[in-house]
Amino acid sequence: MLMNRFLILLICLLIRVVALAQPVAAINTPSRSATEPTTPGRINATESPVYIKVYGLYGFLTPGVQISHGELQSPDGSVFTFKTTNKGLGAGLRAGAGIGIIVSDFINLGIDADMLFGSDLKISNSYNGGDNTYTSLATTTLKVVSVIPNITFKALSRPAYYIYNRLGLVGGIVLDYKSIDAGDDIPKVGVATTSSANYNYTKNSLALGYQAALGIQFRLSQNLRGFAEVVAYNQSFKPKRLEFSTTSNISGQPVTSPITTTEFTDQGILVGASNTQTGQLERFNVSMNSIGIGVGLSFRF
Repeated sequence: MLMNRFLILLICLLIRVVALAQPVAAINTPSRSATEPTTPGRINATESPVYIKVYGLYGFLTPGVQISHGELQSPDGSVFTFKTTNKGLGAGLRAGAGIGIIVSDFINLGIDADMLFGSDLKISNSYNGGDNTYTSLATTTLKVVSVIPNITFKALSRPAYYIYNRLGLVGGIVLDYKSIDAGDDIPKVGVATTSSANYNYTKNSLALGYQAALGIQFRLSQNLRGFAEVVAYNQSFKPKRLEFSTTSNISGQPVTSPITTTEFTDQGILVGASNTQTGQLERFNVSMNSIGIGVGLSFRF
């Protein structure tokens, strides 16, 4: 009996010792994370500072350019009315692409190239004389490709977006600058005559100026951004050579005059162009300014 009590007491003591030893072992035994090396975490690759972009914009306003007007004469010839156009050269669609590099958190450097497709500038005139009525429509077109080195300043930067302003110098090549004046001469008695005068400026100086923009860029995905901006262009050039010709259509028979050539110079003698000699006129400046709204996409490598 005494022996049984002793065994029971011994078992209780062993259980007590084991119970007290388990917390101590847990404290003193190094954990798995401390004794085994952890698996190295994946290193996030840093984004490349280089990006490319594509964009399009439309110029709505043309401040600082020459504005033309159309005229209308009353049937009795006593009253002339006129209407000015709401835009000048430089308005219309532009599209381009660019490449840039992020220099710091606040500055980007880049170079863009874009094409001004332009918006046709149309001027209509109508003159009502006693014996005939003459109407005309003058259409001027301008296309310019430009290269624009630029610098972007980030005014407010957040993880999802940033607001910026951009300044650039613009150097453009005039691809097409011409005007066609198409007219109809309708007499009260006789056959109507249609004609067109073609003014084609085949040589021009570089279209130099500057660009300024204010915009916002926002993140679409890890590498893709979208942006919207208000952009102002200020450019001008000087024509160097004009080729002029006329085409008339009388009773269905077209007649085209020989092309005459005029050179524009800074100094010379004013001489009218003819079939046998090149004319000379003083050089003048053509402005092609615009303020428009643009959108685009930027891809960062």
